[in-house]
Amino acid sequence: MQVLAISVEDFNALNQLRLKNFAEFRSKVQSLEPANVDYSTKNYNYYSLLKAYEAVTQADYTNALKFALPVTNYTQDPALALRAKSLVANVLIISRDYSRAFSYLEEIKTLIDKVTDKRARNHGFNVLSLMYNRVDNYELAYSYSNIIYEDPGTITEKCHSSFNRIEALIGLNHDQVDVEIHNSLAVCKEADEPLFSWLITSLQMEVLVKNKQFLKAISIYETALEQSQITDYITVKTRIYHQATLAYIGIEDYVSAEKLAKRIVNGSKDVLLSMPVQSSYYSLYQISKARGELKEALTNFEAYSQALAAFQNDRSDRLLAYNLALGQIELKNQRIALLDKDNEVLALQRDLYEQEARQNRLLVLILAAVLLLASVLAYRGMTGRQRFKKIAEYDQLTGVSNRYHFNNQAQVALDYCEANTKPVAVILFDLDHFKTINDTYGHAAGDWALQAVVKTCRNFMRNNDVFGRIGGEEFAVVLPGCHTDKAVLLAEICRDAIASIDTSETGTSFPLTASFGVSSSDRSGYLLKQLLADADHAMYKSKQGGRDQVSEFAP
Repeated sequence: MQVLAISVEDFNALNQLRLKNFAEFRSKVQSLEPANVDYSTKNYNYYSLLKAYEAVTQADYTNALKFALPVTNYTQDPALALRAKSLVANVLIISRDYSRAFSYLEEIKTLIDKVTDKRARNHGFNVLSLMYNRVDNYELAYSYSNIIYEDPGTITEKCHSSFNRIEALIGLNHDQVDVEIHNSLAVCKEADEPLFSWLITSLQMEVLVKNKQFLKAISIYETALEQSQITDYITVKTRIYHQATLAYIGIEDYVSAEKLAKRIVNGSKDVLLSMPVQSSYYSLYQISKARGELKEALTNFEAYSQALAAFQNDRSDRLLAYNLALGQIELKNQRIALLDKDNEVLALQRDLYEQEARQNRLLVLILAAVLLLASVLAYRGMTGRQRFKKIAEYDQLTGVSNRYHFNNQAQVALDYCEANTKPVAVILFDLDHFKTINDTYGHAAGDWALQAVVKTCRNFMRNNDVFGRIGGEEFAVVLPGCHTDKAVLLAEICRDAIASIDTSETGTSFPLTASFGVSSSDRSGYLLKQLLADADHAMYKSKQGGRDQVSEFAP
């Protein structure tokens, strides 16, 4: 049996081959199977890591962890441990196992300081940049990727760092991001790295679409179609299709946009957690709305709402796991600091008389008791204040903001929109014949109706929308960053949803409808009083027009 040693250079060459010619890489790794080669422990670790990279490229994350985790546990080589732990963290991020992924954060940083192998260090920096991008900490993501970009070692490593670096710059709203994209594409072209070139191209399209340069984005997409390599990378293809969809919608080419959006939603494995997929559902909704296909629009909007909720939950899980990891790191550091302090105290205690030691211990116990008592009292005071604050700010029946809290929150939103020249819209609606419901079916039925209306309408609102009950059966919604047409559409959706509420749960059936009025900063300015007054004027127009309808304020 052949005895083979895998050098660091061999390992790096094979790993680089993986990104350029996966078939050849896989063939060479198969020739290194333990049945054909006798390995030392270190060489077997290199082989295991190559198998893990092979599995990652094929999106087989279970086998990737199977091969990589033993290396993290048993290798004595810091550079190899850094590569293995960086790979495991990367796989766990992709697999959305965020708690385990972020538990490697501090270990990777510690290993980087111990390792002198530049490629291994750069691999660690890239994974740190990826992880910080995923939790919107773009400054740290940029700083780690820029370490590689400014001093890469090889042109290939500079290219590999470019994607995370550009993604961080976009997150930081860098004013020269288009120049940086151009430079990075030139670097990856020189390095002959098609995968990273296409990843950066997808970011280039994202910037163009964001700046409404739709034709340029479409031109890049059409060039991408002519390159056969794009079909080899499903993730890259989805990203490019996503931006092309938005560009086609920008030029109102709904046929092309619909074709790509459907291709994305039908081809994704993680439908509810993918940004391109939830965005594609919204694109399909926009297309259906533009065509006047309201039933199809509602179906696509519901799919978009589900996808958006799942995407936001996934993002919340990611941020929670990151903050928990930071907390655990801080707790660990505090424990280490406490242990150091304890050791100092013990060293001093050996030089003191027994009586002095007893007095010191008694003092520590008293101090701990005082701190514990103070913490308990502070906690009780804090929870009490929070409880009273909730009672003072929220309507006890429906759970939405009361008039006082609504006015405060709405003013904050309006000030922000005015300062940033963003549009804002206000929806005001009032339940039709609500006094008749109370008089005929009782106040319990009226209370149930109010709760049902709030629960129904909340399903269609964003997290930053301000929703409040400002009167007995009157509600208002402030929509930051929302144009009039979208506000009118949301009001129509809520109106239809209210009219569809099944009131039989109350023990009797009665009609439940609402009349809506919509105003916006385009016509009413940014004063809350004026926006509410104009929305109220439009709402009474709906009342006079027969109720159960939406009216837009027109001066």
